[in-house]
Amino acid sequence: MNQTALHFDYIIVGGGTAGCVLAERLSACGNYRVALFEAGSEGQSPFSDMPGGVIRFMHSKVFNWLYRSADKAPLRNGKGLYTPRGKGLGGSSLINAMIYTRGVASDYDHWAAVSSADWRWQNVLERFRKLECNQRGANEYHGADGPLKVSDVPVYFNAAQKFVEAGVAAGIPFNSDFNGEQLYGVGPFQFTIFENARFSARKAFLDPARQRSNLTVFTHSLVERITVEGSGGNKRANGIQFSRRGKSYVATAHREVIIAGGAINSPQLLLLSGIGPKAQLDKHGIPVVANSPEVGKNLQDHVDVMIHYRNQLKDGISITPRGALKMAAAWWQYKRHKTGPLAVSPAEVGGFIKSHPKLSDPDLQLHFVSTRFNDSGWDLWPAFTHGYACHVCVLRPKARGELRLASRDPAQPPHFEYNFLDNEADKAALLSGVKQVREIMRQAPLQSHNGGEVWPGETNSDEELLERITANIGLIYHPTSTCRMGNDANAVVDPQLRVNGVSNLRVIDASIMPTVVSGNTNAPTMVIADIGADFVLADAESVVN
Repeated sequence: MNQTALHFDYIIVGGGTAGCVLAERLSACGNYRVALFEAGSEGQSPFSDMPGGVIRFMHSKVFNWLYRSADKAPLRNGKGLYTPRGKGLGGSSLINAMIYTRGVASDYDHWAAVSSADWRWQNVLERFRKLECNQRGANEYHGADGPLKVSDVPVYFNAAQKFVEAGVAAGIPFNSDFNGEQLYGVGPFQFTIFENARFSARKAFLDPARQRSNLTVFTHSLVERITVEGSGGNKRANGIQFSRRGKSYVATAHREVIIAGGAINSPQLLLLSGIGPKAQLDKHGIPVVANSPEVGKNLQDHVDVMIHYRNQLKDGISITPRGALKMAAAWWQYKRHKTGPLAVSPAEVGGFIKSHPKLSDPDLQLHFVSTRFNDSGWDLWPAFTHGYACHVCVLRPKARGELRLASRDPAQPPHFEYNFLDNEADKAALLSGVKQVREIMRQAPLQSHNGGEVWPGETNSDEELLERITANIGLIYHPTSTCRMGNDANAVVDPQLRVNGVSNLRVIDASIMPTVVSGNTNAPTMVIADIGADFVLADAESVVN
């Protein structure tokens, strides 16, 4: 690599969902030299386009960071919570379940209340519409001219369709559009799938942008720290130090460095660069560039539990001899025709329900899967029997976790804890969700499938049920908020996503969410990046003027 060529206007750190959007937006006008640095690979494999290939990435060191939290017992009996994060161009949109949801208006109006009006719902909704190319066409809630393909996918598994019918039988309304007028109800999700193939952020944004001569993409390039010049109150980010294939390099940014590594990697990089709580930096011998006490704080995710059932009809996904033969045939079917069980997401249907009827917005999300697994997908032993399961996750958790450095070695994963179920509100919401799912499962449409509840099984009290849940708790892969945005002095980034204490440096990804949204986080992350790109370009224009 030619060290003298490593000079750019903008450097983007992280080739995930946010990084792909940023690379497209910042390179579009052609006036700026943009570089995107990704620690992982190109993100291509025989399974990367296959919607049902999600499970292939659960143990992949190539496509997944394979993180695990350091939560203490009783959470998962002290084994920590498996936290898959995408590694490679496309990031977590490369390995996720492709569900397209946004949350509710109050999520974003709360963001605006603690930051600026740029983040209020009406503004954000227009961004969703702008980015979408929705199969349903354009209307008040959807766009049809954007780069991101969003599709209705016919429900493949019979048990999944029956789950929706059972939800309606239990008194929950059918909802044909979770991104429409209201969130409450049960029904099929929409997906970032196009022509029966995964449509990741890489496909939507980065691949078209790579045709431009002013965009350079570096893979297998681990950014080790942000380089900073100046002193006192005039510190300025001017580049990065990174390693590639065993060699170390420095790249410079004339205008800005933008961190887009996500809720785990972004705070880690800030800390490695000397931006974070002084006591923690001192502990690791890292010179303090900016004493920012909340870097790594406020970690949030949707705490999740799965209710497992036997499937009497044995028509789902399993690793039994019969199931393995069916999956082998399904693999061949997909490769030849792009049809069959591997042409759909593992979580085809679900719902948004309320833990208490007086709530104005749903605070629980359901994901039905036509198979069984444990430990957020790491443990596949339950799939050796025929079954199905339903996730229940708390959408607006009170729990707040924390991320800290485990080492000053950039190649070592950080230490983080979620601290789930450390409050009564989250416990009560989760218990309510479990009970409501059990009621759905008892309804007539699922009776031919229902071979009985496997887990958590019969208990004598809420306390006993909660103990079982706590020992097998999981998450739904939506970590956020470790570089919180706000208009207060302790916020990590300001409302324009500029890092407080260091100029020419921003964080633009899900880590800036003041609070996690009420749903899957991939689509909101694209919107964050799109709005963030406007801030970057507006600042560039003001300098020119």
